[in-house]
Amino acid sequence: MEGVVWLSLSWRARVNVEALNMAESVGYYVKHRRAPIAVYDKSEGHFVIRYVPTISGESVGHGYQVWLANEARREGLNVCKLCRRGELVKHGARVTLTDEGIVDDPKEIANPEKAHYLEKELIKRCVVEDVGGFLVPTRVPVKRTSRFYVGYMLPALEDLQATTLEPQFHVRHAPSLVGREREMPESGQAMYYVETGTAIYTESFALDLSGIGFTSMVEVEEAVEKNERIKRAICAVKALYPLLSGMFGAKRTRFDPDYELLSAVATLSVGYPFNVTSGHRRAYVAETMRRADKAKELFGGEFKVLTYIAEEGVDSPEGVVMKESLEELISELVNEAERVLKEV
Repeated sequence: MEGVVWLSLSWRARVNVEALNMAESVGYYVKHRRAPIAVYDKSEGHFVIRYVPTISGESVGHGYQVWLANEARREGLNVCKLCRRGELVKHGARVTLTDEGIVDDPKEIANPEKAHYLEKELIKRCVVEDVGGFLVPTRVPVKRTSRFYVGYMLPALEDLQATTLEPQFHVRHAPSLVGREREMPESGQAMYYVETGTAIYTESFALDLSGIGFTSMVEVEEAVEKNERIKRAICAVKALYPLLSGMFGAKRTRFDPDYELLSAVATLSVGYPFNVTSGHRRAYVAETMRRADKAKELFGGEFKVLTYIAEEGVDSPEGVVMKESLEELISELVNEAERVLKEV
């Protein structure tokens, strides 16, 4: 584990009237994604199930990879055509292998000895596939585990009382078309509901910086040289900025939510992977610092904790690097990541 460089962060955001992740339509009613969570009920003395609005890890991960593609292209790094367009197929459709000249003969796909070559070639050709992983359904499936880890965005347990789902009524109205339904299938008036969510959301994210640019399936070896690996890793850190700013999800053009980043904590650990405490409770920064100190005693290595706080009730203990803005937080993470990756 000597060469492991691991970035982890969690954040809390107030998100009002959002439709960032819709699950299904039932007639003219479009439902927000929701999920059951276990919550301790003090009055009952046991855990109970509550259904709350959520934003899936797939939604968050898709948004992150789209911004990663933009950042990588801005830096002049390789991004495949589909990822540039936000179509994250990642060569899961085998026809793309021949379309792009990765294999000349479709029969080559059935050759199990091609597995390592395919992983290495796809990593070289696309930063998004390098960082976000892929699965090519060849005879020996070529699987690359994502270098980043993200789950559902959930309402913070400590602020569950500030969570709700509410349908919003809308009408599309074209007076000049009313009464002309016999001439055309469209109606001059259409009613519909969009279910919106409001919550103090928390999300956690982890990124294996040291795994970027290396193959991992059949054998571990460099797919790109060290300078490019560092550039790719820096792009992966910079792509976190729009994610924490709330620039992801669906229905943004007419349901762009009222989004405010309340606080965030991040760690950069060298030598051993370490995940921060999630932001379900306001003590998460202090708890992360306490755990980081104990982890350093147990495993050695380097553990740096940084935070940005814009809400009341979140304390920053001694040893945590305080930043005045999200921009400063991301800038510091970029500088620290570049420093440690040059040293390992």
